[in-house]
Amino acid sequence: MPLVKQPKDHVSVRSSPVEKIAVRREQNTSRNSSIRVISGEENSTYSRTLDSLSEILSHRQMRLQPIASQGPVQDLVSVLHRSDIDTAIVQADALEGAAGHVQSAVRERLRYLFQVSSKAVHVLAPRHIADIRQLEGRKVNINRPGSGAHLTASLMFEKLGIKPEFTTYDQDTAFQRLQSGEIHASILLASNPSTEVLAFPSSGRFHLLPIVLEEGASHYRSVQLTADEYPHLIETGQQVETIAVGHILVVRDWPEGSSRYKRLTHLAEVIDAHLDELKQTEQDLQRTEINLQAAPGWQRFDPAQSLIHKRARQADEQRAFERLIVASGVCSTPISTAVRERLYQDFIDWRRARERNTRSPTSGSDFQ
Repeated sequence: MPLVKQPKDHVSVRSSPVEKIAVRREQNTSRNSSIRVISGEENSTYSRTLDSLSEILSHRQMRLQPIASQGPVQDLVSVLHRSDIDTAIVQADALEGAAGHVQSAVRERLRYLFQVSSKAVHVLAPRHIADIRQLEGRKVNINRPGSGAHLTASLMFEKLGIKPEFTTYDQDTAFQRLQSGEIHASILLASNPSTEVLAFPSSGRFHLLPIVLEEGASHYRSVQLTADEYPHLIETGQQVETIAVGHILVVRDWPEGSSRYKRLTHLAEVIDAHLDELKQTEQDLQRTEINLQAAPGWQRFDPAQSLIHKRARQADEQRAFERLIVASGVCSTPISTAVRERLYQDFIDWRRARERNTRSPTSGSDFQ
């Protein structure tokens, strides 16, 4: 009979009742305080952002537990079917690249919290190839099957109606084959500027090809690569148009009121409360920005959507208060912070009371 290796948290049937209770209590405590997230490789852009989020969560007695990515489509499947996964950073076009039955399950059962920045498509090619359509029938490396670059490149060429001969070398091998002329282009999906692209020895023989997709490619947006970012691949003062694909924090749409639903709601609230700390800074261009932009084709987790509505309302109230202050002439007289805050709170109380009375079917003519 083959030996079955038990997981570390396995409770032996030979354990005493007291031991079983202690072990299970430790397991439950760990599970309730940990957020398990599928992310990119160690030292990647996203892992650095997760480090920042992990530090914030630690102050809330929560622990972030990163799990290695198996590729965008497989990560969707993992969130769908693995109960030990809370969320995953997945590129938005993974939905389009999934098989039909997986797409249906994702649309029905998965949601997203927030967008997690984006990655740009970089197409490295010899300078004699000036247009991406010249890659028809030529060898183009798109990385290993299942990778993000492989998925986006496959979808991109399909939308463009171009049929290259794909190769699936790792990036180092692809660069060597590109230098030797064995392949005609290599595609990377990376944060901008990309350290991998910057490390490519161009020697003036290579450049970055522009990519333009027609409107309607919902998972992509147009971005510009500049000579300041890639001086060895783009002529001084020039820009190269390409596409970027957004990445999102995907979660399961657990039943409202369940412990998993509450945990994800708490995660959304923590991210929302510390959004400024998690945004990109000029000092760290490789840091990922978590933002509130909508992800086309995806439905947001209800509690996260409520937080965005709350932010929008607060911003609207702040603008209305500032207009009132200017119109009343209060701003012409210096006032303390405490007085300003009290005026703002009085304004909010008045505005919301007015809204309640306006919605009430018994509201009288005093509010007309």
